[in-house]
Amino acid sequence: MRAARHDSIDFSQPADTVFQAALGVQQNTKNVVVLAVHNEGRKLVVREKSMMSNRKFHQVWVEEKDAGSTLNVVVGTDPRTPKAMMDGKANDKSLKKYLQAVQGAVDGSAPAPVTPVANHYLQKKTEVPWTDPDADPEIELDGNIVAMYGL
Repeated sequence: MRAARHDSIDFSQPADTVFQAALGVQQNTKNVVVLAVHNEGRKLVVREKSMMSNRKFHQVWVEEKDAGSTLNVVVGTDPRTPKAMMDGKANDKSLKKYLQAVQGAVDGSAPAPVTPVANHYLQKKTEVPWTDPDADPEIELDGNIVAMYGL
């Protein structure tokens, strides 16, 4: 990923609740494709197709922390797209907007209904079961994205 931005937020809610909110926000966002999801491992990879900027990848994972949880998000530009001066700023804006949406979904001020989804990752257009959450998904769009770009 190019011009990657990372941030995290602590929640008092359980990790599973926060992950479902994070997944719901992505499922209800226009121009977003879920590339990989692991419910038990609480991991998610999506591609955002922006109208006015380059495509972005979001890598999301939720960890248990004491009585609550931590939501971690990395947003970066698709390295296969041409470099742009505003990549970093656009990624920062996308990251902050996503974190606010998840906070709203968790606290109930902006609900994001979740559609149940099986653990999987995409290889071209085929959903392949993602069995081990500790192993990186072998996402393939135009080649192995994880291996080539270190998602």
